[in-house]
Amino acid sequence: MAALLDLVLIDLYDCETESLKDASRIREGMLEAAKIMGAEIVGDSFHTFSPWGVSGTVTIAESHLAIHTWPEFNFAAITFETCGSSMEHEKACRFLVDFFGCKNPKISFHKRGFLEVDLGKLSYKQAAG
Repeated sequence: MAALLDLVLIDLYDCETESLKDASRIREGMLEAAKIMGAEIVGDSFHTFSPWGVSGTVTIAESHLAIHTWPEFNFAAITFETCGSSMEHEKACRFLVDFFGCKNPKISFHKRGFLEVDLGKLSYKQAAG
């Protein structure tokens, strides 16, 4: 069976510090990224921490986008979690790299959900009851 969700992890190092502090500007950028990838936006929530740093989510019909910024380290961590095969993640990633003035992006793509896995080869510990 195929994966249910695509997970994109975007670590943006060496960003412009000021671009990581303004929640309303970050909100606009994340909403634009959702539009660029072809998502249907259904809501959003963003919060600024004291003295700085922003966390926010964009809820989309296909799941969500999330961001957490650390201006003191010129770093932003962004996640796209989407279902559906028509999302244009790469375009949205390029937009956000430019939007935050990132000089050193690290981006990885993962599949989540029901994958064909041989459970006999998995190793795990059961939580104590």
